[in-house]
Amino acid sequence: MVDKALLERVMQLDEHSRLELRDAIEESVGLSALSPEDQALLDERVAEDDAADWNDYPTLAADEAEVRARRRVA
Repeated sequence: MVDKALLERVMQLDEHSRLELRDAIEESVGLSALSPEDQALLDERVAEDDAADWNDYPTLAADEAEVRARRRVA
């Protein structure tokens, strides 16, 4: 059972601090929201995103304009 006094102190923390505490507790007991395989995939995708040259991609506005132009023709 959770120590009620401790829980009361935790609930006085702001949301960000409670989330940090939750993450620290999960890490200390080996819980993870992601499997090691999923974490590796996520890390790979983040690295790809960090390495991407975003100037090579169209902006959302340009992409939407292209889609709207295609709809008018069809």
